[in-house]
Amino acid sequence: MKTHNFELKLTFAVFIAVFVIGCNSKQTDNQDMSSLRVATDSMSIFQTDSLLSESENSRLDSLLRVAATAKQDTNLALVYYTIGEIYYNFDYEKAKTYYLKLKNLSEKLGWNEGLYRYATASAGIYNREGLIDSSLIVTQQAHELAKKEMDEEWIAITSVNMGLGYAYKRWFETALNYYNEALPILEKRGDKFRLAHIYYLMGVIYGYMNMYDEEIAYSEKSLDILKERPDTLIRAYTLTNYAFALYKSPKRQIEKAENCLIEAQRISNLYNNKYLLMGICGNLWQIALNKYDLNKAEIYALKASELASEFGDVESHCASNIGLGYIEWYKGNYDKAEEHAREALKTAIENELPDDERDCYTLLSNVSISRRNFRNQILFTAKSDSVQNALVSENTRGYAKEMQVKYETEKKELQITALEKEKRLMTGLSIAGSVVLLLALTTIFSLWRWTVQKRRIAEKQKQLAEQQIIQLEQEKQIIAAQSVLDGETQERTRLARDLHDGLGSMLTGVQMGLQDMKKGAVLEYEDVERLNRALKLLDQSVQEMRRVAHHLMPDSLSRFGLKPAVSDFCRNMPTVKFAYYGDESRLEQNFEVMIYRTIHELVNNALKHSSAEHIIVQIIQEQDRIAFTVQDDGCGFDPEADAQGMGLQNIRDRITTFNGMMNIDSKIGEGTEINVELKI
Repeated sequence: MKTHNFELKLTFAVFIAVFVIGCNSKQTDNQDMSSLRVATDSMSIFQTDSLLSESENSRLDSLLRVAATAKQDTNLALVYYTIGEIYYNFDYEKAKTYYLKLKNLSEKLGWNEGLYRYATASAGIYNREGLIDSSLIVTQQAHELAKKEMDEEWIAITSVNMGLGYAYKRWFETALNYYNEALPILEKRGDKFRLAHIYYLMGVIYGYMNMYDEEIAYSEKSLDILKERPDTLIRAYTLTNYAFALYKSPKRQIEKAENCLIEAQRISNLYNNKYLLMGICGNLWQIALNKYDLNKAEIYALKASELASEFGDVESHCASNIGLGYIEWYKGNYDKAEEHAREALKTAIENELPDDERDCYTLLSNVSISRRNFRNQILFTAKSDSVQNALVSENTRGYAKEMQVKYETEKKELQITALEKEKRLMTGLSIAGSVVLLLALTTIFSLWRWTVQKRRIAEKQKQLAEQQIIQLEQEKQIIAAQSVLDGETQERTRLARDLHDGLGSMLTGVQMGLQDMKKGAVLEYEDVERLNRALKLLDQSVQEMRRVAHHLMPDSLSRFGLKPAVSDFCRNMPTVKFAYYGDESRLEQNFEVMIYRTIHELVNNALKHSSAEHIIVQIIQEQDRIAFTVQDDGCGFDPEADAQGMGLQNIRDRITTFNGMMNIDSKIGEGTEINVELKI
């Protein structure tokens, strides 16, 4: 069964508005200011009441009177900023008006602090309005100013704000680069609570990239600092994100994840933060469903749905409906399950939520299997696969676009550098030409040699720039290929899981039902024979389905690593012998999948084409490299003649993508040995 994955977009949204650390640090020594602002943002982002309290109205009126008569100095600029902060939570247009006054006055006074505050506040509004490019433009201007003035505090703040903007665009690698730019500054300043915020943000990014080990590591870094302030909202958000990573990681630490969510729930209740509570409930129902505690799962799902309706959050409401549908499906209430699924599907389509749309089709497919309506099951599975393929393609295109922009930017910088050097050279030559007229013949000869030497240097520099451009193009192609491999791995994993959990469960249920029918029915001998043949054929079908699911993505590979997976594969074939030497530590998931698929394909090639009686598979893993060999005593072939074959070429391209080398040693009638070496 495939349950809906409730992405922690709400925990990310609290920071998307703007990273505000340090905005008031030059006016106060209160070390909890950043956490207090986080609490304010987390509620104001989703505020529905457009009226100010009586005390806020009184404060606003007082500030407006001061602004009308105050002297044109930095104190008035701070008044403009404070008025904008009050309007920030309920009237964006008025807030932007006073932030613009802050900018104009700060430019007039040459007060950089005011320009930084304008950029930070305006970026927050632009992010909330979905104008991410506008947010990045104003933040970039402030970032460049901070670098020019060497203001470390604002370099850190604007770096993180740049990262937030790119994270909103799903340019995760660029976002991480900006976060890493801020980290050493904050570490140098000993500002550990701001570091906790950045660790949290980096954990969120790694979660979106499905790199759950890294997400867990950065969440733990943040929580280690925040244990000194156990009741702050930022700790609740980090705990929620941490729990999600624990739940989604291969180790599946479900109990620990549940405890983290319960602690986050306690903190959110202290602040009456219902939006965070909605996300916590959205994760708790999944954990309860995983533990088959349907009553608890239903309570949490209904609570998440109630809060989603209160905030008008269609995505969370849609996710809760999918959860309720799975709960009813587990209970055997197929009509109610379909009702929830179709309501969620309508919401997902109307609001362009492809992840939810895919999960709705998966749920409808499961309901159809339970009803034995295989025509609808095939239809809904095809629709789910279609949406998933579109999602993989969209993610790949987004990543490729990010790399294209970076590539074009770096290419232009290299070209500008080369042109500047060439311009400086031409200037030097012009000056040298003027000097030539005044020097003797001996000086002219020396000058000529100097000019030739400079030209050679310029040519070398130009060649170096061109080589760097070529290297960037190659890196772009490799990254694009890796993105395709990532998509293939995710699709294989999904297909294997759906075959095993969906179709496998169905066939097993049919087999058990036929066996029970056989025990209780009185049949003629011929009917018994036919039933036995049908049961045997059904058992073979189950075994074949499991074999196909295992070869799509072996469970032992994701759970235990490369050595057990390859060992299981080779053990099932009497002609294949396997040996593993050296370090047995786990590698990065995509790396392990690539090696396993390559060995699988090479062994199958040997079995199909070489007529080999013996096949030997060896893997050697060291600290910085891994090598494997597939050797057979078959008929062999001419590597030069078969170099253009699609099978070997695909394997070679896959290994090249991971910066590896493949060597083929084969002669006709003397067997084949294929060696692959990769750096770790």
